[in-house]
Amino acid sequence: MDVQLPHALLFAGQPGVGKRELADALAARLLCEAPLKAHQPACGNCPSCLMFANGNHPDFRLLQPDAAAESEEETPVAEEGKKKASKQIRIQQIREVEDFFHVGGHRGGARVCIIDPAEAMNAITANALLKILEEPSASFYFIMISHRWRRLLPTLLSRSRRVMFGRPAEGQAKRWLAERKLAEHAKWLPFFGHAPLEVADAAKSGRLKALDALVADLLKPADPLAQAARWEALVKADSALPMEELVTTLQKWLFDLGRLAIGAPARYFPQAAMTQQAKRISLPALVQAQQQVGQLRAWSSHPLNTKLFLEDLCVRAFKPLKT
Repeated sequence: MDVQLPHALLFAGQPGVGKRELADALAARLLCEAPLKAHQPACGNCPSCLMFANGNHPDFRLLQPDAAAESEEETPVAEEGKKKASKQIRIQQIREVEDFFHVGGHRGGARVCIIDPAEAMNAITANALLKILEEPSASFYFIMISHRWRRLLPTLLSRSRRVMFGRPAEGQAKRWLAERKLAEHAKWLPFFGHAPLEVADAAKSGRLKALDALVADLLKPADPLAQAARWEALVKADSALPMEELVTTLQKWLFDLGRLAIGAPARYFPQAAMTQQAKRISLPALVQAQQQVGQLRAWSSHPLNTKLFLEDLCVRAFKPLKT
């Protein structure tokens, strides 16, 4: 490239604003073998671009947790007793990148490693990466992606150039969704922090349908135990709604009800559907429910018993909704 880049870049910001997409485009541009001017994208036609597009470029590595790698593939048939894929980047993956770093490039050009997300590295793994970053190579580029960059080691931050990503304007986000025939899902932009790629991903995975069902239940709450059974089905469905996201959705719903009850506008959901419900709630009961659901949030990633956890959650959360 005509512009000299730092050997380590950190793309930081909330999910769904295009960090990974830009990282992929930059990696393709760095590896492209066609003579290009500054600010031009990869040609897409040279041997290097074709190998990158097919996922088999010898001078490129993607470092991500095994769980993330599996989610990008077709969901395999579950095997009883099979160990769950790790959500952390393993130390062995860093060692393999270190070997890759010290070997010359196959194509005689740049070598690129994308790490997504960087916060999936624990302290040991991050320190192993630091040893590589301390020996920069003119032809080797690390592109780290982080949704929670403040959790990264200060030494890791100091050895990379941080590029902050903000959310797009509301009109721009809606146009982007409309261009992809997803205009009907624009109502979910506030819920996902106005990140259009998050909305698109949730629509593709089927999570938006689960969220619609969840909102319908919150508007007309049933008996807590019966409700828990319905939500258990949502969590265990093929296009499963993660338990953590279910609890977060409930927290956002209670938060919006509280805002409406004191005359403030809703932040996450369309307030027209919630206004009547907000008029009927008991504020003391709502505050208590918010606190109790917040306490349960810490256990949502690893509930010991899904059914009992959801029953407890519904009993706590539905009290102010049924007053």
